[in-house]
Amino acid sequence: MMLAENEAQLQAMKLMTRYSDAAALCALDDPTLNAEMSSEIPGAPEVVRCAMTCTSYGGCKHFNYVSTESKPCQLYNYRPTDFDVSPNCQHYYQPGQQNTCYYIPIILQ
Repeated sequence: MMLAENEAQLQAMKLMTRYSDAAALCALDDPTLNAEMSSEIPGAPEVVRCAMTCTSYGGCKHFNYVSTESKPCQLYNYRPTDFDVSPNCQHYYQPGQQNTCYYIPIILQ
């Protein structure tokens, strides 16, 4: 059952990458909360435990996993807009309408 829970958590969140080279991105905006990892499944990978922290925290749709921090889960209740590549940070998000960009063509007459 633990493997199934880890698998489900990995599918619930997606890694944000740069389009040009698929490098992992990190949100630079101030997080809503810096949090410790969930202790529910101690054997799970740390990024999965951060995802569990995010999904159990009300309103969290995005998070950074920063491997070098004492509180490695940076939770966001909003969609960050400023990103860059950082070797110790990965940004994950819950897929859905909040992450969709709409293109509405304007027809000039």
